[in-house]
Amino acid sequence: MPDPPVKPGSRPFYSINNDLPSPVALRYVSQLLLGIEDTLDEYICANAGEPGIGLLVNTVHNVQMTRALNQLLLNRE
Repeated sequence: MPDPPVKPGSRPFYSINNDLPSPVALRYVSQLLLGIEDTLDEYICANAGEPGIGLLVNTVHNVQMTRALNQLLLNRE
């Protein structure tokens, strides 16, 4: 049985306010990235030596680099 049609005008559970100022959005990005980094760090420490952990360590590095670029943009404001 197919899903019922989506009602026009219904909003998704999560939405972004189009009027959100860029500096505020960048601060939210920073907080979200920090949460990702902390979660990955906890998982990596708890599962040290397991296969695939190296990929997660690389992901942490990418998150840290993204946070650094985000901070650069925040400092320009």
